[in-house]
Amino acid sequence: MHKPLEKRLLPFIACQGAMSTLIGFGSVLVFAQLGMAGSVAYTALMLTVAMGGIVLPLILGRFLTLRPARLIQLAFACPALLLWFADGRPWVLALATGGFLGISWGARHRLELSLLQDAQRDSYATHVTVLTVFSSLLATLAVAGMLTWLDEAPVAIYASYALLALPGVFWAGRQVPETPAMGLQSPWKVVRHKAFLACLPLYFLESGLLGMAMVLGASGAVSSLGHASRYGWVASAATVVGAIALLALRRHRHDGNRIGWMGAAGSVLAVGQGMLGASVWWPGFYILHLLLLAAVQPFWLASEQVLNQRVMDLQGSLADRIAIREVVLWLFRLGGLGLFWWLLQDWPPQRTLMLGAALMALTTILEWALGRSWLRQVPAR
Repeated sequence: MHKPLEKRLLPFIACQGAMSTLIGFGSVLVFAQLGMAGSVAYTALMLTVAMGGIVLPLILGRFLTLRPARLIQLAFACPALLLWFADGRPWVLALATGGFLGISWGARHRLELSLLQDAQRDSYATHVTVLTVFSSLLATLAVAGMLTWLDEAPVAIYASYALLALPGVFWAGRQVPETPAMGLQSPWKVVRHKAFLACLPLYFLESGLLGMAMVLGASGAVSSLGHASRYGWVASAATVVGAIALLALRRHRHDGNRIGWMGAAGSVLAVGQGMLGASVWWPGFYILHLLLLAAVQPFWLASEQVLNQRVMDLQGSLADRIAIREVVLWLFRLGGLGLFWWLLQDWPPQRTLMLGAALMALTTILEWALGRSWLRQVPAR
């Protein structure tokens, strides 16, 4: 009897969850060192590299056989090699983080979209999210402890994550199943489908404010907590809340109640974003923001994962669908980030944080409302 996909991907998901916590620490460090302008430039470069990490292997797939296991090794090799040179060089940090995110998620998209049926997605998403939360908790605790011990030296973060990436290089891809070779065939045919055009509003709501959210999250952490190690300790405590909640309820969601789960998670998430805006009056609201997000975001991310896989049930080759989707998301992310910077760069940081938090709360509610109609549809394949 074959193992469920989540068990075969266990080493990969655990390592990916641990390494993904670099996003938060890296963003906080860059904002603390370079301010809003530097943080915007860093985020734009990181998102661009991440998109390239997903799309470039699909372009090369027409000429090379790129196995998922090899892509996973390459993903972890990026931070393992580059982070040693990232101190004082945010562009190197962007290459390391973006390369890891793009290549690892490209491999993961290939596996999940090739091997999962629609009815399996809710159980799978819940199990892998539990694993991701626990592995990210352990990584956050370890790095926060290292920062405290070494008196907030940024090099401690980079060295910690470079070492943390090494098990991923040698271990994460060992049990990964094979999938058919993938390469681009006719990506523009996907763009011309009416079903794909119908996805665009949802893609905008999901990703249009992602870059802005990363910058504002780092801004709130720096203004409310001051030090990266304090962010690490608070994020660790908050993650425990989410881990306990998700573990307790992991068996209660399925394809019949996915809409209700997403609605409940989205409502609490919107309140949490409001707490981020309120932190301009009292820094303690930022801690409440982290607690609420940690408690409910795993449920929201599991729902988004199911929704994204559902939205990808379109005509066209899987490689074409993945590539076009990532390019569109990248355009929305950079467009939203650029518009945010152009309109608000002269605003006081407090007003920027308040408006950004309100926009993120509104976007969450709208995404749930639009996603609900997608989840009600019968899968096309």
